[in-house]
Amino acid sequence: MPEHFHVKPSDVSERQVTVSGEEARHIATALRHKRGDRVVFVDGQGGEYECSLEAVSSFSVTARIINRSRKGREPIRQVTLAQAVPKGTRMDLVIEKGTELGVYGFIPLVSQNSVIRPEGGLPVPGEAGEGRQARWQRLAVAAMKQSLRSVLPKIHEPTELAKLWDQCDAYDLALMADESEKRLSVARAFSELPANKEVRRVLCIVGPEGGFSEEERQRAADKHVRLVTLGPRRLRAETAGLALAALALAQLGELG
Repeated sequence: MPEHFHVKPSDVSERQVTVSGEEARHIATALRHKRGDRVVFVDGQGGEYECSLEAVSSFSVTARIINRSRKGREPIRQVTLAQAVPKGTRMDLVIEKGTELGVYGFIPLVSQNSVIRPEGGLPVPGEAGEGRQARWQRLAVAAMKQSLRSVLPKIHEPTELAKLWDQCDAYDLALMADESEKRLSVARAFSELPANKEVRRVLCIVGPEGGFSEEERQRAADKHVRLVTLGPRRLRAETAGLALAALALAQLGELG
């Protein structure tokens, strides 16, 4: 399988792909590719281009398009994960592994019990000068290439949970993982849907280390968000987010 690299849609013409910057340096210097090598470029919007390298330098790479395709490995149905931002850099894991699983988009969430409030692109611990948003986007690009995806998940601006309720109507189903819920599993939430209801867009909501407040649970019920259990074991916030997204993708037939 040829290696995958990221390219902007504007760098793709009818017959060739032109890459500069970090990806060019990676191709030419780190991997030492040369003229004639076969690689694949993905544009983050579903375009996938199998190419033969024609000119290679650390400043610019030009490749001839041999074959192009659209969303060959992308889920047909969309799962968006609204994840309360955990402490430290644990959100990195959510972005990276969620992208690999096939998550369509990420909404960094701020709820009543949130400890981390990532407004304004706060610096990442240990990453001087780099904002969280920029780091998360960089991790998503790397995970997209590693997992052979062609669509780059959208990482939304941090959103207050109180504002997220207004967006729930845009989804066919909204699920909220809640430690106090003991009965309703993700599989059961899907099985209880009307037989004629088509589910193409699912919103998964996961809270912070301290869980959701009673007021937030009530507001979720008012918006017809289904509170679901993730099993008898207590999960870290970042584990819960990945588990809920994976269970939703599995129910949609997008995993295995």
